[in-house]
Amino acid sequence: MQHYRLGIVVLFILGLTGCQVWQAQDLERLDATAALPNQSEPGKVQIRYWDNVAGAKVEALTALASYPDSPTETSELQQLQSLANRSDNYGAMIQGFIAPPSTGEYRFFVSGDDETQLLLSTDETPANAELVASVPSWTYRESYNQYSSQQSGVRILEAGKKYYFQLVFKEGIGDDHFSVAWEGPTFSMTVVDSSALYSWAKPIYASDEEAEKAYSLGYRVGFTDGKENLAFDPGYPPLDSDQDGIYDNWEVVMGLDPSSAADASADPDNDLLTALEEFSLGTRENNTDTDADGIPDGAEYAYALDPLDASDASADFDGDGISNYEEYVAGTKLDDPQDYPVVESPLAPGFVGQYFTGMAFDQFLLNKTEEALNFNWSADAPFAGAPEERFSVRWYGVFTAPHTSGSRAYRFELRTDDGTRLFLGNEEVISSWVDRGPTTDVIERSFNAGDEIPLLVEYYENTGGAVAQLAISDVQTGEVLATTEVIGSPDLSLESSTDADADGLPDTWELAFGTNILVNDSAETFNTAGITALEAYQSNLNPWTLEPLSESPPSEDTNGSVEPEPIGSVTLTWTAPSTRTDGSSISLSEISHYILSYGQSETNLDQTVRVESDQTSYTFEGLAPGTWYFSIQVTDTSGLSSQTSEPVSQTVQ
Repeated sequence: MQHYRLGIVVLFILGLTGCQVWQAQDLERLDATAALPNQSEPGKVQIRYWDNVAGAKVEALTALASYPDSPTETSELQQLQSLANRSDNYGAMIQGFIAPPSTGEYRFFVSGDDETQLLLSTDETPANAELVASVPSWTYRESYNQYSSQQSGVRILEAGKKYYFQLVFKEGIGDDHFSVAWEGPTFSMTVVDSSALYSWAKPIYASDEEAEKAYSLGYRVGFTDGKENLAFDPGYPPLDSDQDGIYDNWEVVMGLDPSSAADASADPDNDLLTALEEFSLGTRENNTDTDADGIPDGAEYAYALDPLDASDASADFDGDGISNYEEYVAGTKLDDPQDYPVVESPLAPGFVGQYFTGMAFDQFLLNKTEEALNFNWSADAPFAGAPEERFSVRWYGVFTAPHTSGSRAYRFELRTDDGTRLFLGNEEVISSWVDRGPTTDVIERSFNAGDEIPLLVEYYENTGGAVAQLAISDVQTGEVLATTEVIGSPDLSLESSTDADADGLPDTWELAFGTNILVNDSAETFNTAGITALEAYQSNLNPWTLEPLSESPPSEDTNGSVEPEPIGSVTLTWTAPSTRTDGSSISLSEISHYILSYGQSETNLDQTVRVESDQTSYTFEGLAPGTWYFSIQVTDTSGLSSQTSEPVSQTVQ
């Protein structure tokens, strides 16, 4: 199971501006009530009034912010004629359909006080409506010949077909009235009455494509306006009674109050978007996650994702290899490739051991999982294929204090032959990096219940016997603890981004490929090409051999044997000195030992080996490919040392 580091995403939601944007919907997925349009009612039309509007020109009415959605008053008419003298300084608008009784030529006439305009469409759609007759100033009641503009041209209309019309009227002061008359092939001039009138409603579209287009503009077929019960008109959007920027019908559907502007800034569904922002985006105010992709609408908007598109949850916005959904759940930033979830690897019982040739972690061989540190190899190799002498090991695990409350002391007893170091956390608590026979170092430390402490043992074997044993006991009870119950290490078979030393190298990668989990060694090179550990990791290369990495790092197989990485050896021979630098003689019994220094830089022989006086040759094993340099220094029994010899070199293939 993966564990994520949780955090809090602070989202700064910017205010939305501009026009409403609606998303086209699949008609097959709409509610049943949305499948058919509202029906137009015969015999009447609605008239809308706007009061307290000064001036006698229609322009004064149409320039209002409340026009055409928010009239002062609405009423119904059974004919296209007003009652006389309603009031001063108001405007009115009528829209609906006219259905001629027979096919033929028709002419329309308009009168009014003050300016009056009649628009007529070639069909039932408002988009095709045009001005056909008007009163530029005023006329007497039902007087249709004062201005030439009062009479339309001939219009060919079809029997029974509905034609959209709109009448806009403006009254200044004094008398007020308007009327619309017509004449046709079977009747003379008369005021248009209820026999030819139909109320305005959503047109029936000729195709699903047209219906979907209308729906995408925000006219949900089958829904009516929240307050006025008016059908939607693509030419005239629904009402906004409280002038909060949100249509009344949307507020009703979302459970808001179309008479209160305050709810435009509210966030009832707690998705960090206000109602006005949700209306503008096309998301739903009563649904935190409109597209059901697991990321709330507000979070998607904050990171420039689409809250109406579920597919972007699986995308990777910042290219860090973690999906947008996973980053949201983990609390990391979706737009920052350096901020990604830390996937902690579960701990498996025991240690991870890293084995190397040489006594200073010279060449990485493999990693092994060890249930305990209890080794007495004597003169044998630690595993098949490893050198019997001059090797080194680094064991890593996490010690968990097993007591349940308070603080308690624990004893760490480390017995080795030869050198060793013990680290608890970043503290080196045992330092015995010297050649020696089996020796025990002891340290005690106190921890709180459940404390998890990184534990690292470093060990090298020179020659002779080889011992590495660690025992942990409870100081209070004296009980020796079972390693598998108190020590755990990362499972290298699972991917993890945990990085204990913050060097850019995941812990599991460092353990698998022989770098130090507690030391920032990302800039170190473990190869002759000068490629750093970090560069190798980023290029998916083995940091030692620079070979492309396979799915599994080098490790011991099920039979306990290993195929080690290719390594080389060099044998250095010399002749024991017979004279000192002052010309006096020196016997073999006066020679204490030799110090052999070696390395891959002629000016930096950073590794040494001590050889006893009875030897005049030494084989260096586990050398990486490349050129190696060697020098020798002799020390007598009095502690006097000679100068270091000039380096000699040998290339390892």
